[in-house]
Amino acid sequence: MIPENYWRILRKWYWLIAAVAIATSLFAAVAVSQVLGSSSPGYSSATTLGVTRIVSFGGTVTVGGDGDPQLLASYTENIASRGATPQFISNLQTRLAALGVITAEAQLGRKVDFKPVPGLFRIDIEAEAGTPEEAAIIASTAAQLMVEDVTAEETRIKTALRESSTLQQAELLNQLTIVYQVRATRLQALGEPTLREGLDNLVRTGIGVDLNSSFNTLVQEFARITSDSELVVLNSEAASLEQQLAALAESQRGFSDEILLGNPVSVV
Repeated sequence: MIPENYWRILRKWYWLIAAVAIATSLFAAVAVSQVLGSSSPGYSSATTLGVTRIVSFGGTVTVGGDGDPQLLASYTENIASRGATPQFISNLQTRLAALGVITAEAQLGRKVDFKPVPGLFRIDIEAEAGTPEEAAIIASTAAQLMVEDVTAEETRIKTALRESSTLQQAELLNQLTIVYQVRATRLQALGEPTLREGLDNLVRTGIGVDLNSSFNTLVQEFARITSDSELVVLNSEAASLEQQLAALAESQRGFSDEILLGNPVSVV
């Protein structure tokens, strides 16, 4: 039995007690809702990306199984870290919205996860959602978006390399043309006896299949006969420029679209 003084307190303050009880109930309902909303979704889906190569701004191409594996492993981790950036999450949200999957950016960041496997040059993408279909869409869309981003980055690098190498090639060719012209002028001034002697010496030693090398040998012979040190310098400059052009051509071939087939990252 409740004492009389307690009844007086209840009758006097019943409205305050009721208000506190209602507020407590509402708070509990909201808290439970938030806990349930932040809990892990019931379904998951996974996709794996394979990193096949990296093209650097220096013009070098590192391919899995060839070159520097540590560099490709580091690049794999770099790609995986992009999946958590606000820009990627925002782009993914837009792409998913177009597919009918509406998710807030904050929630989407918790639903998809990129886990690098550097030793295998792979990235595991795990997505969670309320339905298996939605989880599969998030995982596959995140993978495709990452493939597009990395491929676009490689394309920008290759474009910059082509522009840079084209300018460098034009500069080297211009220098080589000048050297050729100066060297030809000095050769023309040697006179017939010197030219005949140099050619006879070359024939006696034998002309190889590399005509460019044979010509350089002939010029060196002319320089020896005439003691022309400037002709030696011109010949060395020409050989150096020719080697630089050959190396540049090989580098251009290395990052050309004819050699780099497929995407640098793909779904495996």
